[in-house]
Amino acid sequence: MLKRTMVTLATAVLGLSALAAAPAQAAPVAQADPPTGCVTWIEWLHDGPNSHYYGLGKVQCDTGTYQAKVVCLDVQSGVGYVAYSNYTVDAPMVAAAACNPGNVAQSVHVVPA
Repeated sequence: MLKRTMVTLATAVLGLSALAAAPAQAAPVAQADPPTGCVTWIEWLHDGPNSHYYGLGKVQCDTGTYQAKVVCLDVQSGVGYVAYSNYTVDAPMVAAAACNPGNVAQSVHVVPA
């Protein structure tokens, strides 16, 4: 009987120590609502008096916090890449991202912040 009690007690102690060693779960982080009512467009950029290219992507939303992401194409190599705006804005401000000089913007997207 004493042996059985000791085994039960040892099992309970080991079970409690396993619970104490388990990592605590973090509380869920509240996510902000995604931006709504967004409009995107592409504009020409001027790089000197004789050089201009269709490479500035802009986005404006009615609500939310966001950045601009523009998908660019290097017209000489045919390689695509992505550029992001260097800052986050709150609606209704305009966020802009530019392609490298001489490259063409293919599409503009909203990145929720």
